Amino acid sequence: MSDSSAPSSPGVMHEFPRDRIERHINGNGHSNVPPMYIPPPYLPGGKRALSGISIRAFILGTALGVSTILTIELAYWDNGLWRAPCFVAVLALFHYLEFDMTARYNPADASISSFLLSSNGIGYAAAHTSAMLELLTRYWLYSSYTPAWLALPFQIPRLLPSLPTSVVVGSGFVLMLVGQLVRSAAMRTAKANFNHVIQWTKRADHTLVTDGVYAFSRHPSYFGFFWWGLGTQLLLGNRNYT
Repeated sequence: MSDSSAPSSPGVMHEFPRDRIERHINGNGHSNVPPMYIPPPYLPGGKRALSGISIRAFILGTALGVSTILTIELAYWDNGLWRAPCFVAVLALFHYLEFDMTARYNPADASISSFLLSSNGIGYAAAHTSAMLELLTRYWLYSSYTPAWLALPFQIPRLLPSLPTSVVVGSGFVLMLVGQLVRSAAMRTAKANFNHVIQWTKRADHTLVTDGVYAFSRHPSYFGFFWWGLGTQLLLGNRNYT
């Protein structure tokens, strides 16, 4: 039987009909198997809706696959725009891992918002959008498609020595890898003590973590995210945004 005290939604089935399945398997005989109650948060529209989680994982996986193929294709033809799909692939992998690590090591807090696709606020989305726009604008200004009236009559002096592209991009990949590994290790070590939302009061079951990566850094997740973000800008070649 279902919990009569639990909230219900019109037109939505909150109970999995195990009795009907049992009758179908064993004939039409009477079945005493009670239906399995499904909490409303796991139903479509809930913050832990399995349908919402699956569609976001599907979209991120598709974005990762398509962007990876485009990156390889553009890099093979020596097209500088390979950085754009590579950036999208890195973002897709990051957001998927945010949910995956939460679901593995802190399942009680795993929800749709654990993907961090929209729960980071408008500033987070604006930052990544600005980074992509800087790359596309720079590529357009220095390409053969640039209108003559946009050409600068002088050269902008460089304050720092120019480094080979391979060094800059390689450094970006290293920083992203190290940053992602440190952040994932922090989530794995902290387990239920990790939270994507800043906590203003201490929970009764909270424990101060001092082992693993927390033995070397008090906030390894922030540390990892900072260097991961810096690595993405080196990958894009964004001197101004960095």
